[in-house]
Amino acid sequence: MDWPGIVRGFVIAFAMTAAPIFLHLASQAVALIFCVAAALVVARFLEQDTPIVIFVVNVFQNVFAALVSPHYSDFADIEVLKSYSLVTTAVCYLVVAYGFMRRPTQFSPFVRRLIYVSVAVLAIVGLFFVLGLAINPRNAIVYLRNIALPILVFQIFLIVGAKHPMPLPQIAITLLGLVMLCSYLELFWIEGWLWLTHGWSYLDLFSAKRLLNVDEIKRDMEQGVVITSVLDYWRAALLNTTLTSDLGFEVQRLIGPNFNTISIAYFLAIFIAFLLAERHWGVALLAFPLLLATSAKGPLALTLGCALFYVFARDRTSNRPLFGLIAVLSVYAVLVFQSGHRSGDFHVLGLMGGVNGFLSWPIGHTLGDGGNLSIPDFSALDWSAFQHAGAANVAVESAFGVLLYQLGVAAFALIGFYVWIAIVSWRLYRATGAPALAFASSAILICLVNGLYQEEAYFVPLSLPFLMGLVGMSLGATDRALAPLEAAKTARRADHARQSASAPLTPAAARR
Repeated sequence: MDWPGIVRGFVIAFAMTAAPIFLHLASQAVALIFCVAAALVVARFLEQDTPIVIFVVNVFQNVFAALVSPHYSDFADIEVLKSYSLVTTAVCYLVVAYGFMRRPTQFSPFVRRLIYVSVAVLAIVGLFFVLGLAINPRNAIVYLRNIALPILVFQIFLIVGAKHPMPLPQIAITLLGLVMLCSYLELFWIEGWLWLTHGWSYLDLFSAKRLLNVDEIKRDMEQGVVITSVLDYWRAALLNTTLTSDLGFEVQRLIGPNFNTISIAYFLAIFIAFLLAERHWGVALLAFPLLLATSAKGPLALTLGCALFYVFARDRTSNRPLFGLIAVLSVYAVLVFQSGHRSGDFHVLGLMGGVNGFLSWPIGHTLGDGGNLSIPDFSALDWSAFQHAGAANVAVESAFGVLLYQLGVAAFALIGFYVWIAIVSWRLYRATGAPALAFASSAILICLVNGLYQEEAYFVPLSLPFLMGLVGMSLGATDRALAPLEAAKTARRADHARQSASAPLTPAAARR
């Protein structure tokens, strides 16, 4: 795929993102039919464009939802529009997976092993999903999407990367460049950005319930916070911590083209880290101020941690860099826990809620039972009571805590899968020196640790799913690059076997 192919892919992706949302104004059925048909055609006949489509529909869909938001009076209607990205991703997955199942032998044993192991993990999650359907179908479906999406995206990108030569750095630069264009406009002229995208209407609908929540308004006023505009909901202490709030450092947090601060922060962190590994320093450094503008600790730690890891990972003669990263992450996790436990941090309280739930019922509470998105009125949670008790009464604000609470001991199979992929990536990096694999091994481990204290680290499309997409494509590209070498080795072994079979027996060999 050359630059004309990349441009074609992005044009198709934006058309597939925008069309269902505008068609929805006329007919939801027509919009859904178009969405499914377009994804079928692209995944079947333009398979190499599938990763670009998945990237674009998940990053930019909310811009188009904002453009049509003046036509709606309830944010629940906007939520329906936001489901088209999931439909597109799911249909692309089914088509690509069907192609794999038809001819699995066209792929190497390495790729097949990655696919089969990930399918086994999905099967475990599916069992808890079936059990959760009987309790709360809506919540079970929501968390099936959240938990399965990283693996589904990983499989799609792995298969496509193994079959097609994909210029992943160029695709990443193009995508990050488009996000930077939108985000810098927001950073320097937020009123203009919201006017161009009808973002004011979108944010008004999004914040409508909070603006009418008397209890939340009273709590904000008691803390000296007065809401005068919807943008005030995105004002926070620098890096969103009490360490800076006590000093009065406040910022207007970037929300990006997907209108979600933490999501865009993870997108920026992952793509900056990837491009740093690929030595595209200029683009990565140009995007870095936007990451700072999100004022999000976890994503910032991911980028800085990966960048520091690259320095030590240049030594490929041993596993010391990987062991060093694991040691640093262990210390980091303990220090964050101790600090958060002393201050009554919501994320630590939510993690403890998940741990307590796991200890009380280790086999798991089923999918959808627990987690931020399973609580009808999240603002009604009594955090002061949780702080007094030292833990929340349910798993919230912690992706790892939610997994423990919902899947029980099976959560370790899911986490173990990601750790295994990180180790595989590291071993391949030591063998090949491919920088994308060093990124993969470090970014996965850092993201897993971030999930201890942040639900979004695993459960929004722009975080772990996008990361696993980049990892999958990198592993697929590595497999494709090594295929000729493996074929040559196989041919030499076969030739040696033929020569040995045709060689005349010596008298000693004949006697044996």
